[in-house]
Amino acid sequence: MPQFLDGITSQNASYANSINIPTLSAYQLFGHVGLDVSEANPTAVIRVQFDGIITLKLNPASSNFTNRVEIKIVRGTDPNLNTIFTGISTLILNSSELGAQEYAFSASDYNVPKGSGFLVYTAFVRNITGSSESDVTRVGPESFNALAIG
Repeated sequence: MPQFLDGITSQNASYANSINIPTLSAYQLFGHVGLDVSEANPTAVIRVQFDGIITLKLNPASSNFTNRVEIKIVRGTDPNLNTIFTGISTLILNSSELGAQEYAFSASDYNVPKGSGFLVYTAFVRNITGSSESDVTRVGPESFNALAIG
């Protein structure tokens, strides 16, 4: 029977409108967690489950009417290696969506190698539209959670 190994939260912004960070075309870190799985049974299959939220706001004076933002989770710290999850949020400039828009996600990493017994996961965001940095901002809340069982 699987057992709880570790769980952690990376809370970047706890409240709505508590930050105002422009999105970039390059990956920006918004969550980082480390899990201790050293107590896992050597024959156990380790699974890591994730969930989180990032809240984005489109500038009413945006140069693009549609902006796409990528959310990416990797095992490790390099956004170009060991991708576990990617998701796209599309923000459309219209009168009904001028407020902040939340993007919630859930993912898992199955049959994770135990390695040294410490697993690191990082959550990134980037604007893939190629728009001005001021077109889409991160406004909060932002949270990244991980739970390891095995």
